[in-house]
Amino acid sequence: MVQVGTSTVKRGMAEMQKGGVIMDVVNAEQAKIAEAAGAVAVMALERVPADIRAAGGVARMADPTIIEEVMNAVSIPVMAKARIGHFVEARILESLGVDYIDESEVLTPADEVYHINKHEFTVPFVCGARNLGEALRRIGEGAS
Repeated sequence: MVQVGTSTVKRGMAEMQKGGVIMDVVNAEQAKIAEAAGAVAVMALERVPADIRAAGGVARMADPTIIEEVMNAVSIPVMAKARIGHFVEARILESLGVDYIDESEVLTPADEVYHINKHEFTVPFVCGARNLGEALRRIGEGAS
């Protein structure tokens, strides 16, 4: 049987970050600096997604080795991005042990229509939204 996290726990974890700064980092050294500066969490990235797309590439989930290095370097929560609709990227991030997954609109979407069913995961998801309707859809899918 697959274990899933409860909505109460997922939303409670997200609530703890409310009002704090989450810094984008591309290596362990930047993560340590962010933690020392008071960040409540870090977002582990391989490169800035806009730079990847500008160079004509596909912005994907960060390399797992970068994520692991960042997780080993800091004691604050580590977040990582998965492409919209990419269930496998999200499962990889969950197995790595990240604290949050961001199903991110800044990465190249894997699916233009369907988002990940976040209820099927133990790790909480955070998501961006451009309006109230999108926000309510993401919450309905299980976003924290």
